Amino acid sequence: MTNTITNATVSVRGLQKYYQVVDQKYHILSGMDFEVKSGEIVSVEGASGVGKSTLLNILGAMDSFDEGEVDVCGVSLKNLNERQRELFRAEKISFIFQQHLLLPDFTAIENVMMPLLISKVNQKEAKERSRDILKLVGLGERTESFPSQLSGGESARVGVARALVGRKQLILADEPTGNLDRDNSRHLMDLIKDLQKEFQFSLILVTHDMELASMAHKRNRILSGKLTPIAG
Repeated sequence: MTNTITNATVSVRGLQKYYQVVDQKYHILSGMDFEVKSGEIVSVEGASGVGKSTLLNILGAMDSFDEGEVDVCGVSLKNLNERQRELFRAEKISFIFQQHLLLPDFTAIENVMMPLLISKVNQKEAKERSRDILKLVGLGERTESFPSQLSGGESARVGVARALVGRKQLILADEPTGNLDRDNSRHLMDLIKDLQKEFQFSLILVTHDMELASMAHKRNRILSGKLTPIAG
């Protein structure tokens, strides 16, 4: 991986993502520029299909891009091979997904432990850290429950705990409240906000939920392939 010198957690310059059909380019992201500083919450909003999840996938090294520079947590994502992408994801960032993506045959604590074990943290330490973070999100009594035994709100909190347990500098959240009712959505929103204040990670938040977006330090909308600030 190529390390870069930057004061920003995320620095994007001239980002372009397009699809080529015969001799025609169809741009998803077109010359996008933005930065996310350490400890900032930044929202990415916009209509379906404008490229919100595509942008998140690029920042998480899940998808490639065609032109520009993308530096995340001091690493240039340009020209990384697949093994380098895997290492980057394991070492630098965490994800919170709309579907939570909990492994059904593993308990809550085992799901939270998974990224630590992948990062070669020993099992005893991984279990202690996972138990602590589950207590922090209010699930100290549910550590041995399987996903099928958890409510939607509880599953969402396990997903948050799994993202936080690795103590990463950047968390990418894709519609984290999308499958929750209003009460659970507000509870999760308050939880993420409180934890972000405590741990001071940077958070990029893709959402249709205007109430969730309102917690961001900077709100942005994707328009015509570019990220445009929303006046607060």
